[in-house]
Amino acid sequence: MTSTEENTQSPASGKVLTLSNTSTPDNRSQTQKPRLSKLLWSFVLCVLLPIIAATAYYMTIATDRYAARAGFSIRGVDTSAGIDGIGAITGLASSGSTTSDSYIVLSYLASRELVEAVDAELDLRGAYSATDVDPLSRLEPDANAEEFVNYWQRRIRTQFDPTSGIIEFEVQSFTPEHAREIANAVLDLTQALVNDLSANARSDALRFAREEVELQEVRIRDALSAIRDFRASEQSVDPSASAALEIQLIASLESRLIDLNARISALRQTLDEDAPSMNALRRNAEALEAQITERRQAIGNNVFDDVGMSAVTQSLALYEELEVERSLVQQAYASALISLEQARRDADRQQRYLAIHLRPQAAQSAEYPRSLRNLLVLSFALVAAWGIGALITYSVRDHLT
Repeated sequence: MTSTEENTQSPASGKVLTLSNTSTPDNRSQTQKPRLSKLLWSFVLCVLLPIIAATAYYMTIATDRYAARAGFSIRGVDTSAGIDGIGAITGLASSGSTTSDSYIVLSYLASRELVEAVDAELDLRGAYSATDVDPLSRLEPDANAEEFVNYWQRRIRTQFDPTSGIIEFEVQSFTPEHAREIANAVLDLTQALVNDLSANARSDALRFAREEVELQEVRIRDALSAIRDFRASEQSVDPSASAALEIQLIASLESRLIDLNARISALRQTLDEDAPSMNALRRNAEALEAQITERRQAIGNNVFDDVGMSAVTQSLALYEELEVERSLVQQAYASALISLEQARRDADRQQRYLAIHLRPQAAQSAEYPRSLRNLLVLSFALVAAWGIGALITYSVRDHLT
């Protein structure tokens, strides 16, 4: 018999019901054999064959790539100890701050401008698209600029430490000497870029300082011209000094008038009012009073404008405002001259420079491709993908059946 039978009697009818179980170990083994066979074939197709093909590629076809490394940092001359007039006027950052320049260099290392400059010097296209290079590592001879830049970005590796400011890069090529030449060319172009950044910063600082000096020169000319016009209109070199002299003169006349009045009062006790000496003293006193009145009117003590300010007071106030303006402009002009001189001194020095601590050397052995590591990574990825795919496939199939 191929199946087990179980007899049961129905309580209602008394009939005997026969239940059969058709699932046996032999049947389960027969259904599992095709499944194991399919899993085996899928493992061979999805895992073993790709690994064998990759191994054959790395062992027989892949072209060796050599690496050349270089390291540098961007340094700046510390001018913060000197006069910081340029920063106050122009608002430019200190020359010692080179972090932004480091990021500029990192962007430049992967840029089209660098690739085209190195290609013009060393014929990168010809070296990377040579026929003796394996197809997977080769640059297409008719590749456009964007494809060339993308290929270059796979052949250069950069590393930046923001704490120390050290930048290191690695370039790859198919011969040791060519890799070293590329690294040297990249290093020279980077140094030229940093020099340009330094020159631009120095010229900007000097230009801003010169513009500030020119602005202050215009202001001081305007202030002196205003004072000159005021003196011409008032017919006085220094109204404050003239007013002080007038006040001293009036005080002197008033003192003489007081003396005459005292003598007149004393002589009245001994002489008649019509005495010749009394008449002479009174005439002198009247003359002094007339002079005092005239002097006071000359300085405008009795002449007021609409706001109640005398002419002399108004003139003095205007003159003092012009003098204060001239003093402030002179101070600003002196500060601008100091800043310009500082900018000229800084322009004579290279504020930013490339400090190279690792120069390119020709490699003695090929570092790429890293066959063993790539094969291990590929094997792990294929096995993981195959296992996940198999689990999902049979889970769905068992659920549907």
